[in-house]
Amino acid sequence: MAKAKTQEGKVKARVLVDCAHGKCNEVVEVDAIELEGLAGVLDADPAAVAYAESLATE
Repeated sequence: MAKAKTQEGKVKARVLVDCAHGKCNEVVEVDAIELEGLAGVLDADPAAVAYAESLATE
């Protein structure tokens, strides 16, 4: 899976469900290592991140 990279070791991800990382459809930055254990909770695919960011501008 491609990941939307930010600073060293961090990736942008779309929140898929309300959780400790944020609310559904928010974009958050998490450690790449942490992301591996959050399948189904966060999505780091660049298309998913772009979609969530587009929702914030509406």
